[in-house]
Amino acid sequence: MAHFSVAKWIVMLFFVSSASAQQCDQPVDSARFDCHPEPSVSQQSCLDRNCCWKPIFSPAIRLLKNHSTNYFEGVPWCYYPRDFPTYQIKTNESTSFGQRLTIVKRQSTYMPNEILNLTVDLIYETAQRFRLRIYDSTKKRFEVPLQVPAIETKANATDYEVSLSQTPFAILVKRKSTGGILFDSSASPLIYADQFIKFSSHLSSPFLYGLGEHRQPLLINVTNEWRKLTFWARDIGPAEGVNLYGVHPFHINVEMNHNNTQTNFHGQFFLNSNAMDVDLQPLPAITYTTIGGIIDLYLFTGPTAQDVIQQYWDVIGKPAMPAYWSLGFHLCRWGYNNIDNLRAVVQRMRAAEFPYDVQWTDIDAMSSHLDFTYDQTNFNGLPDLIHSLQSEGKHYVNIIDPGISSTQPSGTYPPYDDGMKRAIFMTKFNSTEPITGQVWPGLTVFPDFTNASTIEWWTNIAATFHDIVPFDGIWIDMNEPSNFIDGSQDGCTNNSLDKPPFVPNVVGSSLSAKTLCPSAQHALSFHYNLHNMFGYFEAKATNLALQTIRQKRAFVLSRSSFAGSGQYTAHWTGDNRATFEDMYFSIPAILSFNMFGVPNVGADICGFGLDTTEELCTRWMQLGAFYPFMRNHNAIGQKDQDPAAFSLTTQQIMKQALLMRYSLAPFWYTLYHKAAMVSRTLVQPLHFEYYS
Repeated sequence: MAHFSVAKWIVMLFFVSSASAQQCDQPVDSARFDCHPEPSVSQQSCLDRNCCWKPIFSPAIRLLKNHSTNYFEGVPWCYYPRDFPTYQIKTNESTSFGQRLTIVKRQSTYMPNEILNLTVDLIYETAQRFRLRIYDSTKKRFEVPLQVPAIETKANATDYEVSLSQTPFAILVKRKSTGGILFDSSASPLIYADQFIKFSSHLSSPFLYGLGEHRQPLLINVTNEWRKLTFWARDIGPAEGVNLYGVHPFHINVEMNHNNTQTNFHGQFFLNSNAMDVDLQPLPAITYTTIGGIIDLYLFTGPTAQDVIQQYWDVIGKPAMPAYWSLGFHLCRWGYNNIDNLRAVVQRMRAAEFPYDVQWTDIDAMSSHLDFTYDQTNFNGLPDLIHSLQSEGKHYVNIIDPGISSTQPSGTYPPYDDGMKRAIFMTKFNSTEPITGQVWPGLTVFPDFTNASTIEWWTNIAATFHDIVPFDGIWIDMNEPSNFIDGSQDGCTNNSLDKPPFVPNVVGSSLSAKTLCPSAQHALSFHYNLHNMFGYFEAKATNLALQTIRQKRAFVLSRSSFAGSGQYTAHWTGDNRATFEDMYFSIPAILSFNMFGVPNVGADICGFGLDTTEELCTRWMQLGAFYPFMRNHNAIGQKDQDPAAFSLTTQQIMKQALLMRYSLAPFWYTLYHKAAMVSRTLVQPLHFEYYS
């Protein structure tokens, strides 16, 4: 039976590919590019797309190829033939910024509403920065509302050279000095439909850094593996293989010479805020699949990793200079539960003579989880405690979630009442009625931070609350935005925004899973286009509000982030757990966010979920002393883990770590200044400095 099964597979493979054997033959399996990224692929659905079908997990293939099973995980069974229909250049003209092409496609392929006439701008922005824009020639499409440099004149002398293939259309960008590939779109056909854009490029090597936010090793090595990374902001505890809180489609690629020796670094930034997958394969190659917007791709020539980062920050904006006090030790927990417990922690930290600068509270200090309130029963005296801390030179940070309760009696909750008068909440599709979700206070509505009126409303309600609870900074959480019900209280529509023809590999298999309906409306566009930027716009509004209220540098901490968020906010790596594994993964996360332009970053020291141990918390405090942002924080129901809660021996070790932290504060401040002024990272891998 086994021999029959092998023979049957061989016959079937020959039969399936024989009609187009020449066009389907690939020199290596890693040269296959997926023609059917949907999970429901079958032989018939593949052939219906005029693509090649060759299963890779067959006994025949395993016998014929001496590879491990792991090598084949991710290899597409359905892939493009070499003659798959694509675009060709129709016109090519010189412009003040470079070149403008029109490209055309003679026939539609497999995605609905393909756009057959496209414009391509080749923009020679600087000597080290090239920009590629591909967009609909006849109809305006959504573009990311991020302020980027406007270039009107072509850079004359560049580190790169650009060449074109007319039929089929392809772009090749090389480094002049070495001929190294910076971008090569000939790898697979361009697919450009209304809600499905897919393009690929060869990579210089299988070694990359970046592509966040994901839990992964610092170095992404696809020498012997295929990897899919999904970008759609999501409220989920950090885990490998899932889309997390933020979206940063930027990477640094290592360039290798023919002797497999590293030579240079270059970078790519795909300026797109829609849901997307990025597929990496050991050819090596990268494929971007997004479901909206346009192709807006930046290339950075480096040649060092620090040069690439600096060139990237020149596009997205340099990080903000922080308040000096925020460089100190921050202490927080969800579950102080009452003012007596909070005072007890403050007092024992004082009695043990631990240096710390910032005390926080979580949602348990709110009244019924309502934003811009505090529990005047369980936390009676909170403003007095804050004043006392501030008189000692300490500071206080308050938490705010984006969901505003919509069920309070009329006239009793100004954030909702005033917001309704100003019409600043996100609305249902094709409606003026706010979309309703559910978060900690119950049914909630969500501010539209792309609306200018929302900024004024946000500043006013924050200022009113500041008169009662004099916070020094604001922690904005749950801002992916998170929603405890999928979509809305009333469900979502059946239109193509809520049910697009293709959904990237998001957790929950739906764009509305644990968030709002994609069809919800902002002032600028649909949530479909702006979901990944919700945290960015909230951070921008909160930063402005704090500066207006306090007339000082703002401290904002945001869970969700997008390219450019570092101009307005710090970041922590989310709801980690009290494990050594989680402590380990904090290091690549912090190094990656420094690349992403959010250098003021840290992890919840000692772990957020699960009970910590004395050994783990000791080691984590020692490591955390070298985080740019240092905060000890844990969840409700977990045992206390503030430094003063441990044995005297452990306290002494933790105190030494904190004293080391404070002795380095002037140096940290200098590094922050360099980041804000000349785009230098605070921390970076040794490999970026010593790579020869």
